[in-house]
Amino acid sequence: MSIVPEAVRREAVAAWLAGSLNRPRNAHQEWAACGIALLALGRRFSALRVAEELVCATARGTDTTTVNNLLRDALHGPVIHDPRGRRFYVLVPSSPPVQSLGPYATYLGLGTYLGVPHIEWRRPDERHGGYWAVPMETPGALCDPDRVLGLIEAGSAALDEGGVS
Repeated sequence: MSIVPEAVRREAVAAWLAGSLNRPRNAHQEWAACGIALLALGRRFSALRVAEELVCATARGTDTTTVNNLLRDALHGPVIHDPRGRRFYVLVPSSPPVQSLGPYATYLGLGTYLGVPHIEWRRPDERHGGYWAVPMETPGALCDPDRVLGLIEAGSAALDEGGVS
């Protein structure tokens, strides 16, 4: 069994993400120029925009490490955090959810673009807005929508109980 070097794996992930565009090269140019690339949703992947308030209620706190660990363990897939916008973007397969997401989450699919940070941005940093709270580990490895719905349900219940302590 061979182990793929980290740099090769990350480049493969970036190439897969960039493939959401008709001209993937544009994504690589945007990442190089400003660290964020606008990627098309709805073909390769979609996203669920989830309120930071809901995620923190689920984690029972606001500590970045605690929140990111909860997301990693609960969702088993990539999540982008936009601290300025106070939102998380959970990357999921391109099919709309069959049930209501409630007031704390929105499905973003075909016809929508998402600002996706450079694959290396894995920590909050005041110099840029978003970062990978949970990085994409392999090309195409997305969150299971059922797990995301479970997180949304748990967060909604926690908010109903009184929110973050």
